Amino acid sequence: MRKRVFVLSLLFMFICGSLMLPGCGTEESSSGDGGVAVEEGGEITIGALLPMSGDLADYGQNVQKGVNLAVKQINEAGGPLGKKLKVVFRDCQSEPTALRDGAEKLVNVDKVPAIIGPMIRLDVATPVASANHVVLISPSNTPTWVTTLDDDDYTFRTTASDAIQGQVLGQQAWDCGYKTAAILYINDPYGGGLAESTTVSFEKLGGKVLGTAAYDPGEVAYRMQLNELAKGDPDVLILIAYPESGVVIIREALSAGLFDQFMFPDGMQSTQIIEDVGGDFLEGMYGTGPGAAETPSYATYLDDYQAEYGEKPATAYTENAYDGVVAIALAIAAAGEEAFEADPGMAIRDNLRVVCNPPGEEINAGVEEFKKAFQMIADGTAINYEGAAGSIDFDEYGDTVTPILIWKIENGDIVPVKSVLAEQ
Repeated sequence: MRKRVFVLSLLFMFICGSLMLPGCGTEESSSGDGGVAVEEGGEITIGALLPMSGDLADYGQNVQKGVNLAVKQINEAGGPLGKKLKVVFRDCQSEPTALRDGAEKLVNVDKVPAIIGPMIRLDVATPVASANHVVLISPSNTPTWVTTLDDDDYTFRTTASDAIQGQVLGQQAWDCGYKTAAILYINDPYGGGLAESTTVSFEKLGGKVLGTAAYDPGEVAYRMQLNELAKGDPDVLILIAYPESGVVIIREALSAGLFDQFMFPDGMQSTQIIEDVGGDFLEGMYGTGPGAAETPSYATYLDDYQAEYGEKPATAYTENAYDGVVAIALAIAAAGEEAFEADPGMAIRDNLRVVCNPPGEEINAGVEEFKKAFQMIADGTAINYEGAAGSIDFDEYGDTVTPILIWKIENGDIVPVKSVLAEQ
């Protein structure tokens, strides 16, 4: 009997130990072996909180490629503090409850000091991260209220605020010759804020928004909102949406003959809408989204991305996520081993502006530039990372001003027209 109990105890211990192995959960994936923030053997693990499923899955899956490219190149350059950088991905499912759960797991289970993401709803993730000294760098969370989050300076973003995008979207609607518009927006903090800033911009120029309506994602049909917005026969429907629900809305608007002219912001800057609706119906339509200045950094990023994946980025924000990873790695190097081991998140936070803001010698994207940066940091020379998405100069709120891209649907593809820097 004693022997049987002993054997069962050993079996129980073996099973428990197996279940605790990293990387076994269905909600987690990793570009490496996972682990805690600093491991013996020279590894540093950071997190990524992305929508790998749900309404924004197309974005999350493409942004993951930008993250992985940055990690690969940082490691080829020698890594921060000579250590290998790794990333644990958690799926936020484009939904606030799952997003908070993913943030808590990255902070409390994976013990990461920094997270790329989330792409939406920084207000949900920030309380979890900032209280535990974990840096968040969102590549895409654009609402204006992000600026004023109570975050103890642990929340950053590598994309421009919707106050800027709304200005450009309204201007572009006017430049297209539209005098009246209707706006249908997703009922979340992103949609409401962008609808407001676009309205202000368009009407300041002399246009008139005849109607504004919100929709909840996951609705079966959107005909009621569309019927109401079509009253007065506005020239264009400005659709502030995400691809999954946005495609349904466009189809309903077209089939009912309510709208045939559309404009889109960054949430719809995806080839998925062209594939699912049909390019002929959307030919010539304009949109806005995150842009990138025509710089050596951006050119290198595009070349490297296409070499790695055999295609150009299919959605927006891949370069913004890439820049977030690079900024974290350079900040770790600038902090030094002692400060990083004492409080990893605080060390990253306190050095992001050191490596990304002027003054300092300009560092661009790519392996050779990262090698140069790590050497300069080791030599005590100041650097200024000029990102693939633009100058990643973080202000006192963790915001940065990057260009806004005006794009157009042509021949079944999203074609860049020009990038502009709007007034703040």
